[in-house]
Amino acid sequence: MKQTKIMLENFAGMSLPGWDVLTPSYQLRHFGKNENIFTVGEWQPYVYVVRSGIVKLTYLSESGEEWIKSFISEGDFFACPNVLITGLTTDYFATAVDACDIEQVDYAAVNQLTEQYPVWQRAIRQLLAQHIVRKEQRERELLTMAPEARYQSFLKTYPTIAARIQLRDVAHYLGVTPEALSRIRKRIASD
Repeated sequence: MKQTKIMLENFAGMSLPGWDVLTPSYQLRHFGKNENIFTVGEWQPYVYVVRSGIVKLTYLSESGEEWIKSFISEGDFFACPNVLITGLTTDYFATAVDACDIEQVDYAAVNQLTEQYPVWQRAIRQLLAQHIVRKEQRERELLTMAPEARYQSFLKTYPTIAARIQLRDVAHYLGVTPEALSRIRKRIASD
């Protein structure tokens, strides 16, 4: 639970009690390149923390076109709010971009700790606050920025990820075709 502990204690600003509550539900899972962590329609009541590798979270359009909602890399987390909050099933895919080691913890156990310890509430509140800010930034970029500005923001926000993922995935994240991204990159290189 190494990466999960580091992340949550950083958010709490101190050591957290009760880790033994998480131990029975904890799993360290390995996924190969392009392997699904979960797919649409599954019951996945877990919080996932990436120990190594990159994960992409993807929606599929009705026509089967892939749109990437986010990339998650080392030290970061993901979970499906549809499952954790509303009790529904997953509504997107989580896929390993490259070989990944992912820590998986049952959300019910985390929730139990937030009921017991105020410091766990602080950690989860900070984690959610960061997540909300990141999602608002992504929404603002998609709604207000031109594709070239979105690409430059992507490079600034994800400098370590950008060099490790395929340009096709970057295009799907930006909401443009791979050909349009190629033109954007050429314009930027010539400036």
